[in-house]
Amino acid sequence: MTSQVLASFAVAVLGFALTLGYGAVAQRNAADDNEELAKGYVPAALKLGQLRSTQATIATLVDGIPDERNPLSTRLVLETLVSVRRAKIAETRAAFTPDLASVGGARTHVLAAQLTVELDVIDAELADDKRGIERLFSALDDADKDGVNRQLAAVAMVEHEADRKVRALSDRVASSMDDLSARSRLRERRALVALLGLAALTLSLGLFVSLRTRRLLAPLARVTARARAVARGDLTPHQVEASDNEIGQLARAFETMVGSVAQARDRAVANERFAAIGKMAAHVTHEIRNPLSSIGLNIEMLDEELGQAGAPAESRALLTAITREVERLEHLSEEYLRVARLPSPRMEAEDLAGLVTDVVAFARPEADRQNCRLQLDVETPLPPVLFDEAQIRQALLNLLRNAREAMPDGGIIRVRVAGDGMAVRVDVEDQGGGIPEEIRARVFDPFFSTKGEGTGLGLAITRQILEAHGGAIDCETGIDKGPDGAPRGTRFRITLPLAPARSW
Repeated sequence: MTSQVLASFAVAVLGFALTLGYGAVAQRNAADDNEELAKGYVPAALKLGQLRSTQATIATLVDGIPDERNPLSTRLVLETLVSVRRAKIAETRAAFTPDLASVGGARTHVLAAQLTVELDVIDAELADDKRGIERLFSALDDADKDGVNRQLAAVAMVEHEADRKVRALSDRVASSMDDLSARSRLRERRALVALLGLAALTLSLGLFVSLRTRRLLAPLARVTARARAVARGDLTPHQVEASDNEIGQLARAFETMVGSVAQARDRAVANERFAAIGKMAAHVTHEIRNPLSSIGLNIEMLDEELGQAGAPAESRALLTAITREVERLEHLSEEYLRVARLPSPRMEAEDLAGLVTDVVAFARPEADRQNCRLQLDVETPLPPVLFDEAQIRQALLNLLRNAREAMPDGGIIRVRVAGDGMAVRVDVEDQGGGIPEEIRARVFDPFFSTKGEGTGLGLAITRQILEAHGGAIDCETGIDKGPDGAPRGTRFRITLPLAPARSW
């Protein structure tokens, strides 16, 4: 999810960068156009306008020479204007090259070169203009009417042709300026439209990124609310929506942690219960067990006396019932003592499959008497496991006894031993009626029993043994289906970690 959020922001930043970049390019183009006009075309147009004005004046003066009463003054003016024109041609050439040629693009550079060539042609055509004017005024001085007409026609033709060409140059420059201005305005309009479009796109991307980021981060608010609920004491694991992003992984890890905390709390409660049982068992040992022993001895003595005296059968039946109840109380006190005095396991690297095989063989006769058939399935080879043989034997016998008692009418008890990663598991399955879901979580609680008889300590002791070994026990119900299609059967699975390589 982090990559998606970053990608979304990267797209938004890219859109913003494109907008800024395009705006900068548009501004740069506009600046280039303004520079081309201000530093290239405008100076060239001004110089060309001055040249055109000078040339038009010369052409007009030449046309008015025949009507002049004082040709000398006209001659002085024309000679001055011709000198000024030559200077203006030089200034105009400089405005074309290098001024106009140094700014703008390739089109402007080509235009500057063409204008320079055409201006050079005009300059060359006007090279002999001064001598033609001198010959004209000499003819005037000599009163050579034919010579005046001939020279005047030649000079007027050159001047009017130059005026026409200068005007054409001026028109080309003005047209180029108009084209440049039109292109600049068109570029500005396009840039404005593009900027508006990019701005709208960037805004849309920003809104999209915001909405998408909000949607992606919405599960984080649920995780936060769940954390507050856990802080208030709600340790019931919740179902997490399937998601492969980081928040989904966080939610799953959080719920796993909540489950572990709940299990730790349950274990702490169970340990407190076992501690209470230990105190009670010590009290039972001191206050009940010794009197029970005395009662048992007295019952034996009374039984002998009644046997010698030939007591009636009813009296002997009552004595038998009392003996049975005393034995039950002794068995109950032994169960309590077993819970209170469960020693720390003496761990050794052993073959768990061999121990399970021995326990199944030991329990088979009792199972056969109750019409229960034991099936053993052992995966080989299996690595050694660290365990206390006596305690694991007791735990397995407890599970087999529960499975047998779950099938009063008989059935099959399956025992499977197999590797499970870095552990070995043992499954004990029966075909009984199963355990209702509402009480399945309580089967390992001390004193909890679904049978009319029993202390309810067998599975509690079994879990205590497994946890002392660093293993675990789990219960699963409804693993099979009966003839009527209804779910049945229960599986108890114990797992024990493998022994380290250095221990075997």
